[in-house]
Amino acid sequence: MGLFFPKASALPTPWTWLALLPLIALVFLVTAYPVGLIFLKSFAVSRPGQPAVWGLQGWIAAFNDRTLLTVLLNTFSLATVRIVITTVLAIFFAWVVARTDTPCKRTIEFALWLGFFLPLLPMTMGWILLLDPHSGLVNRALMGAFNLAAAPFNIFSYWGIIWCHLAFSTSVRFLLITPAFRAMDAALEEAAQTSGSNTIGTLLRITVPVLAPALLTATALGFIRSLESFEIELVLGIPAGIYVLPTRIYDFIHWEPPLFGQATALSSILLLVIFALVWLQKIILGRREYTVVTGRSYTVRPTALGRWRWLTFALSALFIFVMIALPLATLVMGTFMEVFGFFNLAVSWTTRHWTTVFHDPIFLRSLGNTLILGLGASIAGTLFYALVAYFIVHTKLPGRGVVNLLSWLPWSLPGILISLALLWAVLGSGSWVKMLYGTVSLLVTAIIIKEMPFGTQMIKSAVMQISMELEEASATAGASWLSTFRRIMIPLLKPTLLSVGIIMFIQAVREIPAVIFLSTNRTRTISLLMLDSIADANLERAAVIGFFIVFLLLCLLAFGRALGFRLQPGGR
Repeated sequence: MGLFFPKASALPTPWTWLALLPLIALVFLVTAYPVGLIFLKSFAVSRPGQPAVWGLQGWIAAFNDRTLLTVLLNTFSLATVRIVITTVLAIFFAWVVARTDTPCKRTIEFALWLGFFLPLLPMTMGWILLLDPHSGLVNRALMGAFNLAAAPFNIFSYWGIIWCHLAFSTSVRFLLITPAFRAMDAALEEAAQTSGSNTIGTLLRITVPVLAPALLTATALGFIRSLESFEIELVLGIPAGIYVLPTRIYDFIHWEPPLFGQATALSSILLLVIFALVWLQKIILGRREYTVVTGRSYTVRPTALGRWRWLTFALSALFIFVMIALPLATLVMGTFMEVFGFFNLAVSWTTRHWTTVFHDPIFLRSLGNTLILGLGASIAGTLFYALVAYFIVHTKLPGRGVVNLLSWLPWSLPGILISLALLWAVLGSGSWVKMLYGTVSLLVTAIIIKEMPFGTQMIKSAVMQISMELEEASATAGASWLSTFRRIMIPLLKPTLLSVGIIMFIQAVREIPAVIFLSTNRTRTISLLMLDSIADANLERAAVIGFFIVFLLLCLLAFGRALGFRLQPGGR
């Protein structure tokens, strides 16, 4: 997240500067404002929309809560264990794909790439069918085969929560660190092997230490995202009595009356921890050098593993089958069960749940909300990110360094805190702003804020590749800045804008934490409807909705690939 910029061109007229002032204000409004609001409202005793009354009651109540220490331990313990396991797995897969001659590397990469997009809740439903302690298929098979008195696995547990996160979390870290593995000079590894080091020794002593910045960045981002994890902890943790900070905040908001003071106090604690992690990462990386690409020629030849390449292929294929294909296939089966999780009924299979869901006006309305949300977030968000990226890279206006820094800030905001901050902002404002509560427009705003670091950085990388000579020639020909942006920048950026738009649509379809406090019964999305169905113990309906979400996302990915969509892993 450096603040280096290429030489920028002057904007044609002072009017352009005035036109971009609202852009700067908007970036500040959607990034710094929610962070400040969370801290400020933690000292508010009054509820949103009421006259402000200040005090420390929220903080006092939060710290007097006897469960606070347990909640904190659960939050950081789950995040730490998950990040350690998934980072090791991601390093292995990145090494296999980028640095070895393992067979079917492209297929392995595509499967892990797919694991990034699969939504968490539907996959969790698949694991419930497999590892439920009472009726899970795996438990029943093992109990029958080994004559066990009790189920060996319980998905509603500490390790069940970690297990359900492995596929997605590993895929995220794999996408982050694979570009660094590809860019590393193979001469370093060849020198180590010439000195007598074996393949594993080279990986642990040379490759991993040299790539420490990328690994540390992926680990820090992964830990932050782990702290915000909500859906799996809500579905699997609460039945087991395992609470984390996001689910505890959710509980405080849903109590009657809502405990906003305690919720914002816990949110402030979470923010302080996240900022401390970002500062610690900067301190650690700032004292060392990790040069891997120099002015000399370098090679990227893969390491020949010999017969061991089939072992790396088998391990990769096993992970993909168990963690991605198996729960997905089981979810499909669950949509046709008469009663979800019960395999020994007289009539176990039916298609009526599909008929019921697709004739349900609530589902159809939620589907319409989701499509509007996806289109709104992809179009408005992509245009907003393009303007921000252009302002940062191709202007020399004051404030662009601050805007670049602020564009990263939402990545340190867990989705549930974005939702809470927007709730405060809307309900605590004038009557005209309050009218936004429960609208799809507010949900679109939440998605745009959350995905701002990804969208801006991805487009910024593309803008850096466009020479400013094109803009200068356009200005010389008499075109206005707006005309130049529309006729030159947008067409040249079209492939990147398409990719960002598709990913924004996908994130809008699957998002839950960032919109959970902002929707009403009229504006529920299908992901929120699935969560509602699970809360109501209507697992048959939840399974159908969950598979439909997966099917919709796969269709979007197929459509995007047909149009030339390519994910740029370094940007996420």
